[in-house]
Amino acid sequence: MDMQPPPAFVQLVQAEVPDAPVDPAPVEVNVFKYIPESATAVTMIVTLTPPTGQAVIYAAGHENDGTVFKGPRSIDEVKLSGPTIYVKLYGATSFDIQYINYRQRE
Repeated sequence: MDMQPPPAFVQLVQAEVPDAPVDPAPVEVNVFKYIPESATAVTMIVTLTPPTGQAVIYAAGHENDGTVFKGPRSIDEVKLSGPTIYVKLYGATSFDIQYINYRQRE
């Protein structure tokens, strides 16, 4: 009788990698339509739909220290560095901004 090694059973399993969260495309908003060009910061009320969503709002140059607004309505201040702010929506489909107050250069 010939001796042969037993057959090898190999099973390849592809590791499941969870989907990385997708960074949403920012929406540009021109704030100088509503406040003076000399403003350095603006206080705003942000309303989000659906109310479980969140938004990060920042100006150019402040991408890493944006202001987080949690729905349905929240109020906070956003630093400005020009006429445009950017809004990234997380779990929200739409937003509304109400400008309350602003700070100016002296």
